[in-house]
Amino acid sequence: MKIMKKAFAMFVAVFTLLATLCMVPVSAATTVAAQLYGRIEDNGQAIYKMVLDYGNVKVSGVDKDTYTVHAKTTTEGKRPADEKAYGDYDQDRTIVRVEEKGTKVEIYFDENDGAAGTLSYLSTGARNIPSDINYTVTQNTPVKVSAMDGTDLGEDTFVYSCTNTVVDEEAVKFTSVKVENGINYQYYDAGNADSLIVWFHGNGEGDYNGSQNNVAQLLANRGTVAWATDEAQDIFGNAHVMAFQAPDTWYYAQKDGLLEKAYNEIQEVVAKKGINPKKVYVSGCSAGGYMTTRMLIKYPNLFKAAMINCPALDVATKRGGETPTDEELASLKNSPTAIWLVQGATDGTVNTEDCSKRIFKALTDGQEVVESRHEQELDSDFTTTETKDGKYKISLYDTTEAGKLQFGEDFDQDGVKTLVEFSNHWSWIYTLNNNPESADGTSIWKWAANYNVADTSAKTDDKKDGTQTPSQPTADKKSQSVKTGDNAVISSYAIMMLLAAGAYTTIKKLLDNIKA
Repeated sequence: MKIMKKAFAMFVAVFTLLATLCMVPVSAATTVAAQLYGRIEDNGQAIYKMVLDYGNVKVSGVDKDTYTVHAKTTTEGKRPADEKAYGDYDQDRTIVRVEEKGTKVEIYFDENDGAAGTLSYLSTGARNIPSDINYTVTQNTPVKVSAMDGTDLGEDTFVYSCTNTVVDEEAVKFTSVKVENGINYQYYDAGNADSLIVWFHGNGEGDYNGSQNNVAQLLANRGTVAWATDEAQDIFGNAHVMAFQAPDTWYYAQKDGLLEKAYNEIQEVVAKKGINPKKVYVSGCSAGGYMTTRMLIKYPNLFKAAMINCPALDVATKRGGETPTDEELASLKNSPTAIWLVQGATDGTVNTEDCSKRIFKALTDGQEVVESRHEQELDSDFTTTETKDGKYKISLYDTTEAGKLQFGEDFDQDGVKTLVEFSNHWSWIYTLNNNPESADGTSIWKWAANYNVADTSAKTDDKKDGTQTPSQPTADKKSQSVKTGDNAVISSYAIMMLLAAGAYTTIKKLLDNIKA
């Protein structure tokens, strides 16, 4: 009789265990983690994809109507309340396709839907600043669920939690370096390389109100990441990259000692990384083109080649800088630095005649030049004018009657580039895509990397220029926080294990009694 009672007790214990096991959800994550993915396009970083991680179950039968993804970004608290911010939005993202990838679902967005950006531009502050991002996901219809072994688990509706961090494969290549009393910069370490590329951003990417964000110059356009692409690294034979962020604006280059600070920090990296002083390159756009020009004037032997885009010389004085004189520009002819200028044929922000054309005229006065015409399918056509020795070049891109520059982009992610028009000031996009070409078809990057600089005995006495020993930089490596699990599931399985242990003890005691 006792044995029968124990047998019954064992049956109840095992039944309870099996029933409990059936009640534990096989769909591992009742709350599904959603991760955002971004990439830096010609007009700035865009959130182009979201990945839903369902844990240890597979989902199927999903499409563009299965989910609604809402995006809200704001810069409130980072700017004056009455400051208009272009990039603060509160709207649903436009989903262009959904792909099933086993236990994950990838949702792709239209990057031109007005809510893709991660920076917001301040109307009067004239700055791009990082936005606070909040994405929410709603599942509109149940999804089919199956176990890893293919067992059909029916349909289910899940709750979603977005990390609201952005994973960007290009941005993560860079390290944020902050220099006390110096100029912060983003740095790409090319490993065992002996070249260096320096980038000076436009006015919109300078720091805002002392925030030291040191990220706007990384995310606002491809001016930083372009130089770390496989194409650029292959052409330049691997090169470290320094992308400075102005503490305020490059127009204060002289009055705030930014020229000396930039020089010192460049020299520090050159010495630390064993860079060949004859393989240091520079590029800049708009206000950064002004800064680049000022660096060339002050340090004529620092750079092998310069790629200057729409240099803002004509507005420099009224914005706190000093427009270079004719004598200063003419002095560049005594420098070994090769120079390629790029601008829209008409530029509504800085006048082409008074900026890139003025510099080119100063460089080539009295020299014979060659002109070539280059037609393109989607990007604007352009004309390149160059000296016969190839040292000085200027590429001027056609603008439309509406005053725009044209580019081929694939913002709807259908694999086909379509025509997009941006401001006639955004000519740097061409350089950052290695688009300008010389008469013989040589691209601007290949020209810069391969130009043979003649040795010169003209040396500048740097210490007479007021340089100071650079302060020690501190690295501020960016990190990505990603949620990968669900505590509720872990707790459920813990209870299962406890019940299983209890059942095992019961069975063991029963067998012992039977044997006795």
